[in-house]
Amino acid sequence: MNTETRNGGGVLMKEQDWRETMRYIEAHLYKQDLMERLPASVQYSSFHFGRLFKKRIGQTIGEYIRIRRVTDSARILRTTDNEILDLALHCGYQSQEAFTRAFKGQYGLPPRRYRQIMSTLTDKERRHMQTNQPTGWFLSGTDTEEYQFEMDSDIVHQGVQSGKLSHMSKKKAKGKFATMMQSIQAVDYRGKRMMFAGFLKTEKAGRAGAWFRVDDISGDPLQFDNMSGRSLHDSTDWTYCAIVLDVPEEALSLHFGFLLEEAGTVWADSFSFHEVERSIPTTNQLGQTSLPRTPVNLTFDERE
Repeated sequence: MNTETRNGGGVLMKEQDWRETMRYIEAHLYKQDLMERLPASVQYSSFHFGRLFKKRIGQTIGEYIRIRRVTDSARILRTTDNEILDLALHCGYQSQEAFTRAFKGQYGLPPRRYRQIMSTLTDKERRHMQTNQPTGWFLSGTDTEEYQFEMDSDIVHQGVQSGKLSHMSKKKAKGKFATMMQSIQAVDYRGKRMMFAGFLKTEKAGRAGAWFRVDDISGDPLQFDNMSGRSLHDSTDWTYCAIVLDVPEEALSLHFGFLLEEAGTVWADSFSFHEVERSIPTTNQLGQTSLPRTPVNLTFDERE
């Protein structure tokens, strides 16, 4: 399995480099020179690193850092009494007005009003917000009654809420797993190379990761990757996880999601599903995905 990414200019970026990049951002999120230091942290030129980042994440480096800071500022607003101006400067804004515009653009409310509303929510109201099931997702796996999925507005990567999947039973979780997933038709994606990618965070997890599967009309997998060999274990900060698969013409359905094996908790946020260039290698864990269309080497003369 090849987990390296190559852009049109020939620059190569390994999967481990992406993880290190995201870890570096989280560890230095509020450093004012983060954008300048980031390319050097993974030994790439600023120009090529910027192109790779935008192609892979869908945001420029500056946009990504800005959104992460504003998202984290919402947590700070909920949990501290810090002054809005101090928070604005902490996030790298030159004025409280500029920070307010950015915060309102992301949350629909100015920061002071957001803090007031969140502080008046009762525990019952907060639990109700977090137990509403997200549209399109469903829980599957073994012993699903031992697992719980809820929305979490406290631990968030971008936006307002993340998805939180936890093992809640006191029973032993060995050999068990649960997944939050979606299933869609393949018709609009046939002949394309698709990426399912997003961010996961774990706490005392047996194993966690994203997964993506392409099935044929019989329900047999044509392409599959569940991040075995590069999954998350124990406790990790927000980690970028990406899966790239081809969708053959004979594909009937696509299935994808994130999973938790055994005990612990995994949070998921900021996922995307989109077509990528052929220069980006697949992470398919299966072998040949389909039968050849014509007979091959009937005279036995050809050799590998």
